[in-house]
Amino acid sequence: MDRQISSEIAKWIASHKEEILSDLKNAVEIPSVSQPDSEVKPYGKACRKVLERLLNAGAGYGFESENYHYHVGGIFLNTAGKSAGRIGIWSHLDVVPAGDNWSFPPFSLTEKDGFLIGRGVQDNKCAAVGVLHAFRCINELFPKLRHEYVLYMGCSEENTMDDVRFFADHYKQPDLSLVADCGFPVCYGEKGIIDAAFTCGRSLPDFILAFSAGTSLNTIPDTASVTLRTDKIRPGEKEGQADPEEQLQQYMEILSGLSNLQLSRPKPGDFVLTVTAKGVSSHVIAPKQGKNAIPILLEALKTAGIVTGGEDWFAFLLKVSADGYGEAARIACRDKVSGPLMGTATRVDFSDGVLNVSANYRYPIFDGEALSDGTPIIRSLEVLAKAHGFSLKISKNSKPSFYDPHAPAVATLTDTFNKITGLQTKAYTMSGGSYARMLDNAIAFGMSMPGKRVYKEYEGDPRGDYHQANESLNIKDYLKAIEIYIQCILELDKQEI
Repeated sequence: MDRQISSEIAKWIASHKEEILSDLKNAVEIPSVSQPDSEVKPYGKACRKVLERLLNAGAGYGFESENYHYHVGGIFLNTAGKSAGRIGIWSHLDVVPAGDNWSFPPFSLTEKDGFLIGRGVQDNKCAAVGVLHAFRCINELFPKLRHEYVLYMGCSEENTMDDVRFFADHYKQPDLSLVADCGFPVCYGEKGIIDAAFTCGRSLPDFILAFSAGTSLNTIPDTASVTLRTDKIRPGEKEGQADPEEQLQQYMEILSGLSNLQLSRPKPGDFVLTVTAKGVSSHVIAPKQGKNAIPILLEALKTAGIVTGGEDWFAFLLKVSADGYGEAARIACRDKVSGPLMGTATRVDFSDGVLNVSANYRYPIFDGEALSDGTPIIRSLEVLAKAHGFSLKISKNSKPSFYDPHAPAVATLTDTFNKITGLQTKAYTMSGGSYARMLDNAIAFGMSMPGKRVYKEYEGDPRGDYHQANESLNIKDYLKAIEIYIQCILELDKQEI
């Protein structure tokens, strides 16, 4: 890349920094959690609002745009003349629920110590805003392009990906798609994704009034809670049975001595006790960063003698939540290209006498020499569920995606990134799921920098990354990522596609 061009791009970004951050602020302040069941179709009022805001921002900068029925929005670069092809750059505007344990307002952009903090600031509103301003820079400084470029912004990536499915069913796909929802440089393959729903066919003990955990299917839950009638835990033990109040106090004494627990007895005299376990949230693809609250709660109940640990529902729930690699559930596997299976139980709900457990798994791309379809994992889950009185429903099996790692686009983007940064990175595969798996001729590219920095309130703070409380983005890294995107688009524009 020419040094003068690089210098012009860097100067442009520096002079437009406040506009970039302002547009990101306007996007983050909308709590755009995808709600497919909302009365406001297709994904709820907030998702409609954030899409309109970004499309209006694009129009304000002079770009043509299109709203694909609120599933996806498009902002177009280089529409004046005939283009050789169309390259789509994809991002998403929906976010996972805020969750707990924030030190800052989750839906307000906070700037602190060189970081931006807010839900969606990293995953993935930064990409939509960043690419929009990349388009502005190119349009002002380098308007003569061979190809047409479209910034596509979806509204249900974190939920169903029905937004892109709708687009692919009704509109022509780009000749090449870049999905700005991963780390630099190029991701050419993604693991398969299984969403599993387990339902207990047997009644839980009558002393369990409520049991819940998790809010997002692809996020390790940081809280799990159970509500108990302690006077019903041992009703058959007549001889020598403690007074109900004494029994409650015994349970509370044991539980209060355990770490990562909170106890609540809202109404004295009714023997109702709520026990809440605290873990650490993270995306299921980063099990070492998270700590599932479900097994913490289960082990506490066992330690207190409330359950024995031999109950079918207890044993099953522990097996599917005990680790992030499917080892306890006996579905662990790996391949050389994409590494190990990752996933765990992420949501629990007990209502109307039915225990529902949801789990999310990311399985290896290859099963031997062939692309995997997840069949061995599903069969093993069926056996596990049946053995413990649960039924299994697979709500989603998104098969792995794989793009030729030797393709010219992969080489161009990787080489350009390395020249700009001075690094020696290589294209890779990942456990995360992006729009790339839903599109033809698609790879994931940026915008997260290698050695990603996130905001930490204190040393060892487990928060700060995507899908976590205090989700954050380093400002210098973000502006550099936009610069990289601009230069990579200019290099890619020299190629046939």
